[in-house]
Amino acid sequence: MTAQGHALAFLKGFALTQSVEILVVLFLLGRHFRSSCGEAASFRIAAAAFFANMATLPYLWFVYPALLDYAWALAAGEATALAVEALFYRLFLGASARAAFAASLTANAASVLAGLIVMPPFG
Repeated sequence: MTAQGHALAFLKGFALTQSVEILVVLFLLGRHFRSSCGEAASFRIAAAAFFANMATLPYLWFVYPALLDYAWALAAGEATALAVEALFYRLFLGASARAAFAASLTANAASVLAGLIVMPPFG
């Protein structure tokens, strides 16, 4: 794949990841925060999900593939995303460790599944 093709695929993957993960995190963590924080909580949760993905997705697309074969790059990238995003939800939103981990795990699983369906890696 050309550099331009890879960059275009990244942008598609970025849009897909953001749309899936923001919705999942809003649903899961919104239940915990909306009752106490009101509507501002939705914006804060969506922003946390957006910036957590901004921090991890480039590694999954550009760093790990340059160092590892596809399967290992995917595993390392998703493990990093799971840990960093859960930590982000814990620190930025004050979610419990359990809720942050569950939201990160569910959101990442959903976006991987969506990505494999919409943008299959092998044709």
